[in-house]
Amino acid sequence: MRHLDDGAMLALAHRDAETVRYFAEHLAHPCDTCEAFLAAHAGPGLLDGQVDALLLGLAPRAAAEAPLDEVGLARVRRALHTQRPGLRRWGLVAGGLAACVLALVLLPRMRVASSEDSSANWTGQKGGAARIALELSVVARDQSGGLRRLDPSGPVLDSDVLLLRYHATEAGTALLFEQREGERPELLGEFPLVAGTHDLQGPQGLAGVSLAGETGPVTLWLVGSAGRPPPAEAVRELLEGENPAWERSELAIIRFDVRVRSGQNRP
Repeated sequence: MRHLDDGAMLALAHRDAETVRYFAEHLAHPCDTCEAFLAAHAGPGLLDGQVDALLLGLAPRAAAEAPLDEVGLARVRRALHTQRPGLRRWGLVAGGLAACVLALVLLPRMRVASSEDSSANWTGQKGGAARIALELSVVARDQSGGLRRLDPSGPVLDSDVLLLRYHATEAGTALLFEQREGERPELLGEFPLVAGTHDLQGPQGLAGVSLAGETGPVTLWLVGSAGRPPPAEAVRELLEGENPAWERSELAIIRFDVRVRSGQNRP
């Protein structure tokens, strides 16, 4: 009797007909050995969400054969959910972005004269107390189309494109700024926010921040409000600590830093 292993998962990923037929029948019944393997392995190059989709794809289309999904895979998914929560969380991020990557629209950037940045005390990632609360994750898409989740202040290449995914507690509007070291924040665009977890996108599709021509520290600011946002210049001054008229508690402000290096110097 065959059980799931790295070789079997690779064959399933390539939709090998014989392997698909065998495990479609095998996983129609509970198998502790296969479940133990899935609980400890994500498969060759697969996120656990992709493993779920792959195995669910083995299920017969006929309603009479539904026990594969209802019995065998239900136990497998429970094991996956409990064993690798972190991987699943970011698998959803990458999956959502990958689904929209063909509609990617690069955001233009405008350059202005340098000025001193006084916002270094903000650590970002989560917006503070606000009428709308935001969380942000950033994914880099490389030249080959591969996606990888970024940690704050993590390294990226100047050939990468940054994709943003947010979680908002309610609907609203967000302004996205980019800031290079020693320069003022520059507005990249205004975007609608939808309650829940979504990719940041506008009317033309998924928004992407190109890093072409960048080097060194780069900061992205996502500023959300439950209604219409204040004027961009007022927000820019707020980010620089120059405008006391707007209280930070009225807006959700998230900062995400990256360090850009040239792809030509890649080891």
